[in-house]
Amino acid sequence: MSKKMKWMVAMPTFLIISTVFLFSQFALAKGKWQVGPHYGIWTLSPVESMIEDFIADTLESELQGLLEEMVEEFAPDWEYTDLTFHPDIHFGSGGTNLGLEVRFYPGGEDGSFSIGLAVEKSELELTLDGSIKFEAEGNYVKGSADTRLLLTSTSYLLSLRWDIKPSSRLHPYIGFGAGIGFLKELLLTYDNVIGEVYIASTDTTYTLPVDSGGMDLADLLEYTGFQTIPLPILQLNLGLNFEITNNLRILLDAGIWDGFLVRGGVALRV
Repeated sequence: MSKKMKWMVAMPTFLIISTVFLFSQFALAKGKWQVGPHYGIWTLSPVESMIEDFIADTLESELQGLLEEMVEEFAPDWEYTDLTFHPDIHFGSGGTNLGLEVRFYPGGEDGSFSIGLAVEKSELELTLDGSIKFEAEGNYVKGSADTRLLLTSTSYLLSLRWDIKPSSRLHPYIGFGAGIGFLKELLLTYDNVIGEVYIASTDTTYTLPVDSGGMDLADLLEYTGFQTIPLPILQLNLGLNFEITNNLRILLDAGIWDGFLVRGGVALRV
């Protein structure tokens, strides 16, 4: 069995056994069980501008060095005194999260503390569109592309939660948790890839279109023998718990989940 398969079997088994053990200890307190599905929307929107700036700075450093090497090799007589870099980067993110959670309240009906185990399926998408341009003395080199990276994973999350004034029909809660995710798919696609070179002395533009395409990076990594490791997941969330009946509740929360996540769900207490 490969190391990757061992991780995929051992870690969920460890989490499940640990949780069952904890639940069995809590069960001595004659507590309450709660089970229910949830669905959420994931994004990096609050920090996208910072990511755009970081990508632009990285591209400027890497590509300027590459361009200078190309000039030295293919046009050693071309002398320039001012080389400017013009980034036009647009970073985007989005995704969905679907899960099923089992939770135990050791304090019973009005207990505030609970521990839960959730199985999650997530599809997270990152996009990077735009162009980069180096210009010197009227000449320029420009490249543009639309890229998309889709990550699909199955994860297991162990979380702790504290309900504030749990006896109230509508009350807030705070929770945090940690878990691991296993990569199912890591798909990279790229469209509208174009390279453009303009020579001012001859007023000539050369365009180098590149065919669109894509690849499954997960399969590529496995094929090359690179062992992917489980993805660490950290969660911190604030939410509202609304009691519809003695057994049925609606949950709405928002927080950090390797990014930012807003989700809702229903829970059946037994």
